[in-house]
Amino acid sequence: MTRTMYDAVTAANIPGDALMVAGYIDRIVLAPWTDADWMRFPRAVKVEIVKKASSNRGHVLDVEPGDARPDEAPGWVRMRRAAGADPTVYCSWSAWPTVRAAFAAAGVAEPHWWIARYDNDPTIPAGAVAKQYRGDVAPGFDVSAVADYWPGVDPAPGGNGSPTEQGEDEDMMRVDCKAIPSNGFATLDLAGGDDARITIYPGRQPVWIGDVFWWGEGHVPGDNTTGGLGNNPSPGPDALRVSAITTFRCPKALLAEVNFSSNTDFHIVARG
Repeated sequence: MTRTMYDAVTAANIPGDALMVAGYIDRIVLAPWTDADWMRFPRAVKVEIVKKASSNRGHVLDVEPGDARPDEAPGWVRMRRAAGADPTVYCSWSAWPTVRAAFAAAGVAEPHWWIARYDNDPTIPAGAVAKQYRGDVAPGFDVSAVADYWPGVDPAPGGNGSPTEQGEDEDMMRVDCKAIPSNGFATLDLAGGDDARITIYPGRQPVWIGDVFWWGEGHVPGDNTTGGLGNNPSPGPDALRVSAITTFRCPKALLAEVNFSSNTDFHIVARG
């Protein structure tokens, strides 16, 4: 079973009733999609594409002339995995062997693949999770066939609509966060380990993360001046858009606090 996904430089070109869409979230020359663009598709599964291998965001890296190069793809995949994501690389059918060779040369396990081949055949090639089989359909969008389950994009089968956590243990704490359009707040307990971390598991829509603080020994509840170990705020005045699984590492932390806004339920997991 496959699904149909639309992507376009201009979001308004895609049918408004689309149930799966992909758009750009960073810029090389052309502007990325705006929040209003994404909001045109309230019922759709949303796939975020980046063009630059330096962008530690998104589900998919676009490898094609003018965007990321084949030799840059392994570094991007390694970076996204370190952030807790399960990444995908987009490239053409003809470039696929070259991009795969770059992963072999770099010693990096291959990502999921979204392959472009405009032959009007929606059959997804073996080893890929999606195929873009029609390009530049009027008024200006592409069409892809997508597998029923796309790791890193779709919630993993777990019975609750959320990605499943691997390796659950006694040092894990999960906080289920209800949709709060503005100024939500979550507190998580940690065990003070060297690998202490919190991981955001977004729902069907992105979560907007504001400041993330963590504390260790000596912290006095309500006093943010004592026992502080770290502060990982979003860059600039705007919140960080989290649409893929994202991890914040906070070594030695005993407590972490996350400020968020979200239109859908999601959850956060603390470990270590």
